[in-house]
Amino acid sequence: MTQLMKALVAREGKAVVENRPIPQAGPGEVVVRTTAASLCSADVASARGEFPTPEGTVLGHEAIGTVHEIGDGVTGFSIGQRVTTASTTPCGHCANCQRGFTGHCGGTAWGGYTSGIDRDGSLAEYFTVPYASYNLAAIPDAVSDEAAVCVSDTLASGSTGPEVARIPFGGTVVVFGQGHIGLAATMAARVLGAGLVITVKARAGGEELAKRVGADHALNLTEHDIEAEIGRLTAGTGADCAVEASGVIDSFPRAVAVTREGGVVAVLSSYTGPGDAALRIPLAQWGWGVGDKTVLSTFQRCGSERMERLLRLVETGRLDPTVLLTRRYHFDDVERAFADMAARPAGHIKPFITF
Repeated sequence: MTQLMKALVAREGKAVVENRPIPQAGPGEVVVRTTAASLCSADVASARGEFPTPEGTVLGHEAIGTVHEIGDGVTGFSIGQRVTTASTTPCGHCANCQRGFTGHCGGTAWGGYTSGIDRDGSLAEYFTVPYASYNLAAIPDAVSDEAAVCVSDTLASGSTGPEVARIPFGGTVVVFGQGHIGLAATMAARVLGAGLVITVKARAGGEELAKRVGADHALNLTEHDIEAEIGRLTAGTGADCAVEASGVIDSFPRAVAVTREGGVVAVLSSYTGPGDAALRIPLAQWGWGVGDKTVLSTFQRCGSERMERLLRLVETGRLDPTVLLTRRYHFDDVERAFADMAARPAGHIKPFITF
């Protein structure tokens, strides 16, 4: 008899709980029994059809649990072991993966980001980790479930921007956007040695949280002339690095404008728009083409080795992402958790869902 589990499924533009067969581990795979999970706006977008998500796909890309079944060819893990994986789960051996661009596994822009998009995800009582030898990481005993869930996407994605920008020790960083990814980028910038961290968001509010996770100054577009204020805070030089994590196209030229000559603009956003949409670079602030400003459009760094490093930062107390978990639910109430995330009430950053 087929054993069933409960799963949150994309169905007719909504997210509903359905019974689904418990997955079985194929070669190279591990099936995890879920103990905790989260969700974000990407899950809402998947359910609404904004991503090419097939009808009936199990949603979710942020979860932890214990090893339930191990497929052929996977070594180094044991049944019952506490584990997690990044939300990006590439194969690790194709040309793009070998070149270091694991987010573009298989030769496509979103190739590594498949959980809850074009294969069943992790908002279920059990989920499958593909290419488990490359993607699965053991969770240290000292790392709480709450923190480990935050590492899987929030911290893994948000830290990528500051990391690839190679922030100079004591340098200045501006982070645009203070959703969960921008807040994680703010945390990471501080840990990576930034001497001054400035955050920018559209509206007032959330300044206390931004400062709690590492911002020295929290600005917003309604109350501040962003370019002038950042110029004042940096003694006219501009930032060594701007991380664009807002997802708003108009933030890109602002990020270019506040970055100093020789600085780096690290783009973590996934912009949407019509096929002929384009990003605008302000020529004067670009240095008329000779400003030595580097633009890096980047994707989540992933893989078990990187996940282990991020978990180590949490284990040793360098990072505490749990402050971003603002509401708690049990999986029996996951449809309400999804509805709350879709409504985006003020002050709600991330849900923590237990099983």
